[in-house]
Amino acid sequence: MFRLIFILFLLSSLLSCDNKENFQDNDLLAVFDKETSIKMNKSWLVDEVFKIDQYCLRQGWDMLITESGLRYKIISKSNSSIKANEGSEVVIAYDIRLMDSFQTKCYNSDSSGLAMFKVEHSTIESGINEVVTYLEKNDSALVILPHHIAHGISGDSKLIPPLSTVLYFIKIIDVE
Repeated sequence: MFRLIFILFLLSSLLSCDNKENFQDNDLLAVFDKETSIKMNKSWLVDEVFKIDQYCLRQGWDMLITESGLRYKIISKSNSSIKANEGSEVVIAYDIRLMDSFQTKCYNSDSSGLAMFKVEHSTIESGINEVVTYLEKNDSALVILPHHIAHGISGDSKLIPPLSTVLYFIKIIDVE
């Protein structure tokens, strides 16, 4: 009996709803105009900066912050004075993790091999292109990349989810 009453209530509720607004596909697209998208992205960024700040505080990490939002902390300084510039060939060892409570491992050079790329002329994350210019050959660093300079809104469609802040532990093996 209870089921019958519930079903009748549910049907009457659905049938009594009179949606006078007939949305067209164009109406839905208008909601996501350029201005709305910019506001949404700024909101994501404010939220992400707060989360990064809190994460660093909990971990006890005092990190340098760049204009792009990249954060890094040099773990081991080599004083080699060999720095990467735009166009330099760089080889790095890396360990990529999510910025979560488990520091979930995604990729590392032990299993995937060292990364070799030309600074500012490759498809590697823009945050990595930036951070290697602050380091010298044989330096190692902890790097935090906000989503906009890591894998972006969509993630990498494998192990890194959309809008993910990513931790990199890197060591510069070679600079040419």
